[in-house]
Amino acid sequence: MAQDLGPYEVTSEEQAHGYLHVYRVRGPAGAGRLYWFEVKNPEARAAFFRFRKALKALSGLGALPAGVEISAKPGRYYVFWPELEAPSALPAKGRRVVREVGRIVAALAPLGYALPDADLRLTEEGVRVTALDPLAEHDEAEAERLGGRFLKSLPHARSRVRRPWQAWVPGLVALVVGFMLLGFGVDRYLNPPEYVLPDLRGQDPRGALEAVRDMGLKVVFVEASNPEEPRDVILEQNPPPGTRVKPGRKLELTLNRPKTGTVPDLTDLPAGEALRKLEESGYVPAAGAEGPSDLPEGRVLATAPPAEAPLPQGASVRVLTSAGTPPQRTVLPDLTGLSLDDARYLLSVADLRLGDVQEVPSPEPEGTVLSQSPPAGVALDVGSPVTVTVATRGKVLLPENATFAPPPPETTPEAPTPTDALENPPVELGPGERIVPIRVPLPQGTGGPVHVRLVVEDEAGRRVPIDTYAPGGMTLEGSVKVKGTARFQLFLDEFLYQQWTSQAP
Repeated sequence: MAQDLGPYEVTSEEQAHGYLHVYRVRGPAGAGRLYWFEVKNPEARAAFFRFRKALKALSGLGALPAGVEISAKPGRYYVFWPELEAPSALPAKGRRVVREVGRIVAALAPLGYALPDADLRLTEEGVRVTALDPLAEHDEAEAERLGGRFLKSLPHARSRVRRPWQAWVPGLVALVVGFMLLGFGVDRYLNPPEYVLPDLRGQDPRGALEAVRDMGLKVVFVEASNPEEPRDVILEQNPPPGTRVKPGRKLELTLNRPKTGTVPDLTDLPAGEALRKLEESGYVPAAGAEGPSDLPEGRVLATAPPAEAPLPQGASVRVLTSAGTPPQRTVLPDLTGLSLDDARYLLSVADLRLGDVQEVPSPEPEGTVLSQSPPAGVALDVGSPVTVTVATRGKVLLPENATFAPPPPETTPEAPTPTDALENPPVELGPGERIVPIRVPLPQGTGGPVHVRLVVEDEAGRRVPIDTYAPGGMTLEGSVKVKGTARFQLFLDEFLYQQWTSQAP
């Protein structure tokens, strides 16, 4: 059954080896061979890019046929080689062909490819490489040796015949080198060197492998998902940096491969079940929030990001849960200026109730609402209490139109009291002058000292004989000298508490 890979239609599969598949295909440029790489691990990635580098080196020599296509897009790593009808270039014919083959050997050897890994064809333009084994891998010395030996076997590449004494010199040199390498290998086996592991975290796989290449370690890659870090970087290493290791030690590198999924639908689930489902999907529950809803309390209303949204696994997801049905609300009316009974009735109509009632001295009629808390216009839950402040009036015990004889002299008190602010009556009174006694009980429950201020206005002018602080509940007693008709105003905390007039006799 035909299968499409990119712009190519597969006609048959020639080879399958792990991450590499070789297909016979038909494409826009005709029939040919397609090398398809499944790049899902560092090994496959390194093999593909080594193969691509070799093809670029051959392209620089002009050794690739027209129509070769290389793709390195994510999910589409492949090389297409068109079919080329031409005879084999080997055994080489002519010195020009030998030179071109030699340049191909020199270009492929540093990348680990030898001449036997390539299919060389002779065209009118010169030697062309029509196939190369992507899985072939040799060290540079071996690749050069294979290529050199193959070239020396060709008729036009043979040198003159060696003399008899020259025949055994290379063998002797090889024998000496072999003994030296054997001694070095035995010493290295018996006394392996130690290396200090560098910090490989944050590096890409190629850089990490390059850093430990000469240590002889067994490098193993494992994958993890961390959306906060870049893709294909080393997250962790085991053993950790700074560890002393010997050749053959296993080095485990954790490679970041964030996995993208979709946010699960948690709507109407209980909060506990929703969080478990979120964690099972590979996401981290973040700080949530509550909102009023017709759903039962604790049920999930929505998530951020929303359900089915694509999101890298390991990312945070916020959950909005129901706080239950919102309470009924009502608006607090304006109670100021109403009597206490009217205020209580108006609150009941608004589905509210009267809370604390506080009394303060005021010139307003007794029981009048002066202020309220909360203020008018605020939305409250049904049944909430409302605190009001109402006016109250104290009593001033003062005989009117009475003339009093001067009180007997008194000794100076040891400690000043609020009544010290009242005038001490003189022993002698002038024409039209008299003494008016003052006795004012201060209201209780003021919460602290009361500012008491008495203003007197008579024929002698306007004056303030009392301006002091006194505790609530005490009785203010004393006397004031006046002349003629006198008008009294008593202020408590700057409220007009009481006023009266004393007529001249």
